Amino acid sequence: MDVYDVSDDLVKKLNDWKLISIISGKFNELKENHSKVNFVEHALIDFKYIEKILLNVKLREEKCNKRSSEYRMLGNEQFSLKNKKYFQALELYNKSICFSEPGSENLSIGYANRSAVLFEWKRYHECLANIELARKANYPARLMHKLDKREKDCRLLLATQPPDVQSYQFQMEFEPHLQVPNIADCLELRETPEEGRFICTKRDLVVGDLIAIEEPFCSTLLPPMRYIRCATCKEEKYLTLIPCETCCSVMFCSEECYERAVSTFHKYECPVIDLLHTMFNKIHGIALRVCLTALELFPTIEELMGFCEEPDNQQRSAFDLDYANFTAREHYRAIHGMVTNQHLRSVSDLFQRSVVCAVLKHFMINYTPLKEFLGGEEGQNFFTELLFRHLQTSPSNMHGIDLVEQLNETKDDTTHSSGAFAFLSLLNHSCAPNTAHFAVFPKAKRIETLSIQYRFTCKCEACQNDYPTFDKLQPKLFIPYVNEEKDMKSLIAYDFDFALKNYRKYCEFLTKHKDAYPCEQISSAEESLKMALHILVDAVPLKAKMNQSPQFFERSKSYDQKTESSDNEQKLEAIRSE
Repeated sequence: MDVYDVSDDLVKKLNDWKLISIISGKFNELKENHSKVNFVEHALIDFKYIEKILLNVKLREEKCNKRSSEYRMLGNEQFSLKNKKYFQALELYNKSICFSEPGSENLSIGYANRSAVLFEWKRYHECLANIELARKANYPARLMHKLDKREKDCRLLLATQPPDVQSYQFQMEFEPHLQVPNIADCLELRETPEEGRFICTKRDLVVGDLIAIEEPFCSTLLPPMRYIRCATCKEEKYLTLIPCETCCSVMFCSEECYERAVSTFHKYECPVIDLLHTMFNKIHGIALRVCLTALELFPTIEELMGFCEEPDNQQRSAFDLDYANFTAREHYRAIHGMVTNQHLRSVSDLFQRSVVCAVLKHFMINYTPLKEFLGGEEGQNFFTELLFRHLQTSPSNMHGIDLVEQLNETKDDTTHSSGAFAFLSLLNHSCAPNTAHFAVFPKAKRIETLSIQYRFTCKCEACQNDYPTFDKLQPKLFIPYVNEEKDMKSLIAYDFDFALKNYRKYCEFLTKHKDAYPCEQISSAEESLKMALHILVDAVPLKAKMNQSPQFFERSKSYDQKTESSDNEQKLEAIRSE
C-alpha cells in the first residue's frame, strides 16, 4: 500500500457512492490550502483509511535480535566459499547491524562479520575500523581470538591496500556572476509568461564549460540506499556504517553525522521512518525534508511563519539572495520562493495532492515530536500550508543526485538522493541533450511524462524535429567515431586515468562536430563524455568499480603462498561462529 493507492481507492469509493461531485464541490470552495488538506484528512478518518494504514503499514520496525540473526545468517551464505557475493553479504550484515538490539552481542558480531568480508576483500583500513567498532560494542570474549588474529594479519597487510582514487576537482574558468558568485558571469535570469523564470547565456559556450557549482539547501537519501550510504552526508560508506540506535532503516558514516541527524531531521522522521519509506516516493520525501530543515532554522514556529510571510520573501530566486551574508535562512528564501503553478492545476490534481499531504501531515503531527514544536492549531495549519507548498514545487524543481549507469549484474537505480537546489531549479528543460535525453525516450513518451510532471509541452529542437531515439539514429558521412573498442573497455572498467586523459577530447569532438547533431557518432560521444565525467567526480558505486576492476582482487603472491589455507580456514570460521 502506498499513498496513491489510498487516493485512488478514496476517489473510487466516492464515485461508487455518487458522492464525488458533492465532495469535489466542497473541496473546491475552500480557499486556503490547509483547509483543503484538513477537509481531506477528516474524510480519510471518517472512511477508515487512517485506520487501514495503521493495520497494514508499520510506522517503524523495532530492533529485534531474531531478525538481526536471520540477516547475519543470510549474509554468511552470500559470503561463503561457494558464493563469494561480497556486496550482498555486506548489505545483509548492515541490516543485521541495524536490527540488533541495543547492548546485545549481535551488534558486535555484525561488525566482526563485516570485518571478515573486508579482510577477504583486501580493504584493510576499513577492516580495522570494523574491528574497533566490534570491540567497542563488547565483542564476546569467547570469540575474541578470531578478532585478534584478523587484526594482527590486517596490520601486516595494511601497506598493500592501494589508496582510493580522489575525485577530480573541476574549476569554473569564468568570472563569477556579480549577483550569484557560484555561477558564471555570462548567465542571466529571464522571465516570460509562457516559460516562467529561466536561465540564458549572454555568450556562446562550448562543450565542457563549467558554468555553475551549487550545494543543495537539503537532500534526502532514497530508501534503496539506506544500508549503503550515510543518511546525513549521503556518502557511500557502507563498509563502516553505524546504525541509528532506535530505528532499523537509517545508518551513518560517523558519530558526527549521527548526532547531526538526530538533532535535526531524523528526530522527526525516526518514529515513522518505515511508513515514510513504504507509502511515499522521493518527491514527497524531499518536500518533507525541506519543511523539516526550514523548521530547524528558527527557534519557534512563529518566527518561521513571520519569515515566510514577509513580502520580501515572496517569489525570491537565487538571484535575489545576499551572498555576502549567506546563511541557511538566506538560502531558504529561494527554495520557499519556487513557483507552485497551483493556478494551472485541476481539481483532481489538487485533491490527490491533498490526500498525500493529509496522510503525511497526519502521521508527522500525531506520531512524532513535531506536534510539540508546532504547538496549537495555528502552527499546525502553517506546517500544513508549507508542506502542501513544497509538495507542489518538488516535482518541477528538485533534482536527483545521480550515479553512473551500471552494467550487467551491477545495474541498480542510478539515483541515490534528491536535493533542493535554488539555482538549478531555474534551468529549463530541453530534450536536446539536457535532462531526459531524446535518444533514450521517443517523443510521445517524453511529451506525456513532461506534461504530467512539469505541466508544459516541450518545444526544444528534439521535440519539434522529432529526433529518432539512439537505436534508430544513423551515422553521418565524414564524421569519425570518437572511440575505438579498447577505449570503450577502459570507460566500462571505470578507468580514472583514462577518463582524465580523454574527457577533454570528447568535449572538443562534440564542439567541432556540433553541426552534425544529431547522429550516431555524436550520441556515442555524448555518452562517452557523461561516463568520463561520472568517473572523474567519483559518481561510480563501489560495487561497480570492484566488479569491473580485477586489480582490486589481485593478491600479493608472497602472501598467497604462505597463507592460502589460512585464508580459507579463517573465512569458514567467520561463517560458522561469527
